[in-house]
Amino acid sequence: MASTSQWAYRSQKSIGLMTGPPSFAPVSGFDREEADSSNPTRVFKYSPDGRWCAMAMEKHFLLLSTADPTSSVRAHTIEVPRVVDIAFSPRGGYVSTWQRPFKDAEGNNVANLKLWRTSDGAEVGAWERKSQEGCHPQINEEETHLVRQVSTELQIFEPDAIKDKGVVGRLRLEGMTSYELGAGSKPVVAVFCGEKKGAPASVRVYPLASLIPSPPEPPAPISQKTFFKADKIQMKWNRAGTSLLFMTSTDVDRTNKSYYGETNLYMMSARGDFDCRVSLDKEGPIHDFEWSTNGREFIVIYGYMPAKATLFSFRVNVIAELGTAARNTVAFNPQGRLFCLAGFGNLSGSVDVWDRQQLSKGKLFTFDASNSSVLEWSPCGEYLLCATLSPRLRVENGVKIWHCTGNLIHVDMIDELYQAGWRPGFKMATDAGAREPPAFPDALPSPPAPSPTAKEWLDKVAAKPQRPTGAYRPPGARGAAASDAYKRDEDGKIMMSSSSSPARTVPGSNGHSAAARGAGGRRQVPGASSSSSRGNSQPGTPAPGTPTGPKGGKKGAAQAAKRSGTSTPTPNDQAAPASAIQSEQPSAPVASGAAEVGGSAEAGALDKRLRNLTKKLKAIEELKARRNAGEKLEQTQVLKIANEAELRKELADL
Repeated sequence: MASTSQWAYRSQKSIGLMTGPPSFAPVSGFDREEADSSNPTRVFKYSPDGRWCAMAMEKHFLLLSTADPTSSVRAHTIEVPRVVDIAFSPRGGYVSTWQRPFKDAEGNNVANLKLWRTSDGAEVGAWERKSQEGCHPQINEEETHLVRQVSTELQIFEPDAIKDKGVVGRLRLEGMTSYELGAGSKPVVAVFCGEKKGAPASVRVYPLASLIPSPPEPPAPISQKTFFKADKIQMKWNRAGTSLLFMTSTDVDRTNKSYYGETNLYMMSARGDFDCRVSLDKEGPIHDFEWSTNGREFIVIYGYMPAKATLFSFRVNVIAELGTAARNTVAFNPQGRLFCLAGFGNLSGSVDVWDRQQLSKGKLFTFDASNSSVLEWSPCGEYLLCATLSPRLRVENGVKIWHCTGNLIHVDMIDELYQAGWRPGFKMATDAGAREPPAFPDALPSPPAPSPTAKEWLDKVAAKPQRPTGAYRPPGARGAAASDAYKRDEDGKIMMSSSSSPARTVPGSNGHSAAARGAGGRRQVPGASSSSSRGNSQPGTPAPGTPTGPKGGKKGAAQAAKRSGTSTPTPNDQAAPASAIQSEQPSAPVASGAAEVGGSAEAGALDKRLRNLTKKLKAIEELKARRNAGEKLEQTQVLKIANEAELRKELADL
């Protein structure tokens, strides 16, 4: 059976095109471009419809026709050196390239941002652009207009008439920092303006048609949302271009709860009939958010680890809670049927596969893709490509392809791998039609047989002795119960309470339990006299801890006695017989272990629960006071007030 998918890779020494399952063979018509120190490969990029693949070398720029996933044809070789970034238009009709700023022989700046027509390789536009971030212009889905940002102004062009007509539309807004063009036949553009002089930040939505020709004054936006705490923003339109999700973040968290600043998520409609802040019921940062390909649902991963994942509707109603786990990445397959929740970066690399139609069954499969830097669904929606890249990790670089059922089917280890990704496989009904992914079967497909390299890898992993998993514990703590000193409560807050477990040996204390420690929790030194024997010292001999020297005497003894909680000894006290001193000692043995900390483990757990309930009731009283003062509460706060009777009943039962 011929392969219907293709993927590409870029390493230090070569760049290649490979077919997907079941053959995993090199693409015909393209030999692996062997790179050397004088002509390294810098970047590659597929067009959204998969018809083109652009490759940037040190000396030139290649444009390949990849309409057939099993073959490729070199369409154009463009002599533009040192290209480091590439972007295609939605239908692949244009490709833009960015070079690092440079000057010509006369010292003049050279246009380093260029737009090319893919059909003939002709240059249709060129501009100067210093920063790489957000450098590429955005083109609407029908490819009739191009939008680029210049300082605080949006400039609109017609891609085929940039040199003839120039700018055909403008939008100038004070404080504009970024924009995002929506999809659809009637595109809209969302513009972000940051906070300035105490004024809130805002996202404003304008129809693209209202900016052509250039209006004398900025038109009124059809939708607008204002907010604070926004130094940066990440905007994502749904597939139809009707709803916008955007995440704001600050560089510094003023509450000092997070090193990475504070994040918030908002939703707004392009028509202006709906906007809100997405209420999240777990404290902590937002790790990832992603629209489903149907454009009517989205998933958010949020909160301190283990993070929580929730599926929302486009009206920000909770559809399903997907549990908590060490996850920070979400990705839908092109059909929207399956999605995966994964934990990469400093997490273990576990990937959970879910079926949108069977959420009640929970996650279907889990596999380990540790040390991965890339996670991509294939166009058919059945396979996941995971890659370990340099320079994040310089060992075991390569590509692993997994089936959606959690089976490893192919491994390709490539030294110093820098980039890897699938060729998109959207079908175009007509040149003016919308992009549609291949259909996904009703039942989950069975996995194909693994390739020889995958079998070899699986055998190698099976033969390797398994190391014990879990958090590292020092030798002195192994075999003992885990400490709950930093255990989090139901709200995710750390409960810094004293332990309620019985007395046990403290790691590193040479076998002495907490009951054998000295006053104030200090460990008793072996061989030294204990605090209870200080009263048995000979008359005239200072007790351990009593000041001596120039600062000694009655004043020093009084200060030492004050610190130890005893009265200042008098001369008569020093001459008292030892039997009298011993009679002052308590006759009952000193309680140790659980008795010292207030009871058994069960009593300690009960005490924690009582404190937790009291804290929640106090928070409810504060919310009621704010409501009575006329403040509008959020939905989650109203739900907390509604649970007051239940909490008070539980408190009374306890």
